Amino acid sequence: MLALFSFALPASLGVLVWKQHNADVLRNGSFTTIGTYNLLYYRAVQVLYHATGKTLDGVYVELATRVEARLDAETIGVLGDPAQMDADRRYRHRAPWANVEAAMSAVALEVFLEHPLYYFYTLPVGFYRAMIEVELYRGSALAGLLLRLINIPFWIAASYGIYSLVRQRRFVDALYLFLPCAYFIVGTLVVQTSGIDTRARVMVTPLLAVMAAYGIMRLLIRRRAASARRSRRA
Repeated sequence: MLALFSFALPASLGVLVWKQHNADVLRNGSFTTIGTYNLLYYRAVQVLYHATGKTLDGVYVELATRVEARLDAETIGVLGDPAQMDADRRYRHRAPWANVEAAMSAVALEVFLEHPLYYFYTLPVGFYRAMIEVELYRGSALAGLLLRLINIPFWIAASYGIYSLVRQRRFVDALYLFLPCAYFIVGTLVVQTSGIDTRARVMVTPLLAVMAAYGIMRLLIRRRAASARRSRRA
């Protein structure tokens, strides 16, 4: 309990300090000022793009227009001339004031309720982009392909590792590895299914590596046991 308290206290203080920083600098006392932007202009954009078949630029313009329809004239005036509504208009909504953030949240929720099936339809796409896709800014296409081919067996080994722990009833070990992975992966996919690459899996890669190593070890043990049984029969 003391260890938990000693960790939670400085973490809570850090959160409060950062929220105060955002309140002073951006007039928005939220912990993150980019999360709502991602929710609308990455997650909701993908939902609306697949649901309507519009171009990405067209979707960006529609969402930005819907956001600013919820804002007062003073805020719109600070954001710039509303007549110049194009795909780049969304960048003016980044790190917004509280009322802009509230408008973006409302529009994102509106899109999800309008197209709930497409919200779930885009989840596998987001998982692939977050956990398997590799974006090489400087490198060959072949290198990117090889890295993606490595990630697939890596995930298979990790999945077998967590399965083996559960099968052995090592539930505490399995939860210790699985819950942080689920928290970060699900949390990412809730707000973003595009514009993500290896950054999305940085937090879970060490845990996945442990799971994969354990899975490979269990496979080797089973193979040795099968070889030993065949040798005894011979």
